[in-house]
Amino acid sequence: MAEDLIEKVFSLFSGDNAETHLSDKEVVLKQRLKDLTENKYVRFFRPKTDEADPSLGQFFYTLYKMILPIRTFMQDVAQTTRLRQIVLEAFMDAGIVETAKKLSPAVIEERFKKTPPAELITEISADIDKLVAGFDSSRIDGVNRCYDLVTVVFQLAHFDYPALLKKFDSNFTEGPFSGDPKFFPVKTIMIVKELGEFLAVAQNINPDSDWKALLKLLKSCAGKDLISEDQFAQILIGLRDVITSKVLELMVQYGSKNPVWTCKPRIPDEHIAENWLEARTSKAQECIDRINESETNKQIVVLLKEVFDNTEELERLENYTVAKSDVYRRKELSHYVYAQGLNYLSVFLSDYMEKEIRELSDILLIRGQWTNNTFSKEMSEALHELLDLPEAIGRLDGPLVDDGPDGSRLKAALLRFERDRTQARYINVIIDNINEMALELMNTAIEQISVVDRHLKSLVDDVQKKHPEMIVNWRELGLFSKDPLAQRIVDASKKISCFTELMNLCIQ
Repeated sequence: MAEDLIEKVFSLFSGDNAETHLSDKEVVLKQRLKDLTENKYVRFFRPKTDEADPSLGQFFYTLYKMILPIRTFMQDVAQTTRLRQIVLEAFMDAGIVETAKKLSPAVIEERFKKTPPAELITEISADIDKLVAGFDSSRIDGVNRCYDLVTVVFQLAHFDYPALLKKFDSNFTEGPFSGDPKFFPVKTIMIVKELGEFLAVAQNINPDSDWKALLKLLKSCAGKDLISEDQFAQILIGLRDVITSKVLELMVQYGSKNPVWTCKPRIPDEHIAENWLEARTSKAQECIDRINESETNKQIVVLLKEVFDNTEELERLENYTVAKSDVYRRKELSHYVYAQGLNYLSVFLSDYMEKEIRELSDILLIRGQWTNNTFSKEMSEALHELLDLPEAIGRLDGPLVDDGPDGSRLKAALLRFERDRTQARYINVIIDNINEMALELMNTAIEQISVVDRHLKSLVDDVQKKHPEMIVNWRELGLFSKDPLAQRIVDASKKISCFTELMNLCIQ
């Protein structure tokens, strides 16, 4: 029967015969009025005049006075921040606290001064695992449940009691209190908004929750009792009884003439435990990444000296560069991830592959008498693919010039970015595609250089044999080389191996 009436109320705003539908709404409103008059807290409402009774104002005033010390305390951001930390620490043992301390960036920095990088990374990783294992799901659930209670109290304490109470007494002022106010009846429609907001924060009050533990944490943080356990228990029981009676909900429904109004509780859901754990492990992982990056950069510096004769002149690309990538990195957009490695590849191909390796391969592949043409063919094809890469690199780098196809799109999107953050996705898509192309070129280079290196290493062994097995005319080939051929092959293999290692570091 009730469901049928509600359906009719919902149909009020559609269909014909509005007068019939309006009378249906009035039927439901009469039922709400009847429920109010039969409610155990009917004293809060004056049905004949549709007014909230001064006793309702007194109810909120009593609640306000009792919770005011908590309200004042929780208005201090520093105190609430400290309370958050106290809640977390309440669920930690000494082992968790010590492990979390070891993972702080400042402590890791000190450890870095005394511990070899590889060893420190292993230790940090083990500490991360230890922290995650110790701060397990049961502790996480306990922290979150406790802090949910903090949030419930915070919401209840920060409800705008003065705004509501001024409706009952226009002279009402916030505490501290010099005397009791004098409340008067007020039309229900004047307070339905405030009642609805109060219900949203008060619906989560449950006297059975572990409020004693929360009050102890509040005392620990404030340095004194903000409210006695007995007083707080009185609040919880009385408030829960009023909420359960639905008198406030009925007053909102009847006062607003909206019989189907329902409260939307503000349910706490902050997950501070997961956030705390994530923050600690993420910062520790960032330290690992920085250590790895530092060690990688050291290895890169060493390899650059092995590969290139002049490390001062290694800038060849004009657009896909580290410098031009910084403008995107600073704005936390995608950036040119492989700019450094692709530039090194461009230099290596033009300065070494095009000269020394091409000359060496002409001697080995054209003049050499191979016993197995399959080997020479593999090496020849790999060299040709490598010598084609500079053109492909140019096709990636060239369009990024300011008036090029990609460069002009990025430049325009970047100009709009500050006022239109949706441009980020557009910019990221363009740069991510370019990065994929750069990575593909570098992987191709690594693959083909490895083929050349494998055959050069075989030739190093073969040239030293009394009876060569791969090339049978080594003595003749030596006549065409400006330097000892065997040494040139050894040097080429070493340089190519170093460059392959350099490329692998640049794509990590």
